[in-house]
Amino acid sequence: MQIIEIEDNKNNMVVKHQDLVHGARYRLGEIALKTLSLLISIVKTEDTEFHQYAIKLNDFKELTGASSNEIFKYVDVMTNELMSNPFWIGNVKLNWVTAAEYIEGQGVVKFEIHRHLKPYLLELKKNFLKYDITNILLLKSGYVIRLYELCKDNLAEATRYKKDIQSVVFEMKIEKLQELFEIPKSYLYKDIRVHIIDKAVKQFKEKTDIQISYKEQKIGRRVDKIIITVSTNNKGSRDYLKNKIAFIAHMRENYINADILRSIDKNTKREMLISIAPDGKLYDKKGMEFKPKRSNEIWDTLFQMAKKETLKI
Repeated sequence: MQIIEIEDNKNNMVVKHQDLVHGARYRLGEIALKTLSLLISIVKTEDTEFHQYAIKLNDFKELTGASSNEIFKYVDVMTNELMSNPFWIGNVKLNWVTAAEYIEGQGVVKFEIHRHLKPYLLELKKNFLKYDITNILLLKSGYVIRLYELCKDNLAEATRYKKDIQSVVFEMKIEKLQELFEIPKSYLYKDIRVHIIDKAVKQFKEKTDIQISYKEQKIGRRVDKIIITVSTNNKGSRDYLKNKIAFIAHMRENYINADILRSIDKNTKREMLISIAPDGKLYDKKGMEFKPKRSNEIWDTLFQMAKKETLKI
């Protein structure tokens, strides 16, 4: 079975059917949900079958800002939570993955996605949500990540029909939110407001491409629903230096076939002129081919240079 890694899918976009956003009932913690989102971002939507998907712990550490002490503790969370927390979609109960294996000595976790998820992740032509993975990797809380997807999808749905729309308003019943997110019954509305909604307001504005505000609508003294206004945010995810994935996406969007860097290859001592091909892969305009490991090393170098403001294109 072919193994697909982050570098094998240049888009770094989470693409999923809207039924997984509005119809799936589940609760996953922050680490497990970020792992799941990374897996989905690796999936190539044009495929007809799933492959095996691999996440390197170093990539996960870099993308999420996890510390070295934390990262190995996350392996159990990544594997156990995705396999032991089935979710409901309609009347079907599924696990997200059917196999998860940690490759000791390589710092890699391999996953196999449940085959029944094919209609929700593969060959999608319509009714899907698509967003840049960098928007959720710095969010704190699985609940906040799920609320991002709901808000993002409502805004994206509106812009499908009118491209210049900058905001959208939608209603969310508290009971529906509790059902979709599987929020414990012990949570009162004030807990939901403080620990999910207000956190989302702050984190979205600081770290994502959307921002939200909300109003409460009551029946008697009880808050029945919230009216959420979602608008575009030019601050959060547009910081292409916040992690390597955001940087690579920025470079691929803006610098195809540009003269990015002249350098001397450390192995052959030949001069290189590094550029980006239309398929998103690095290449040398002087003819040298880069293997995946070497390409990854060059991306690391370019990213570090960009952060130090020494990369001049």
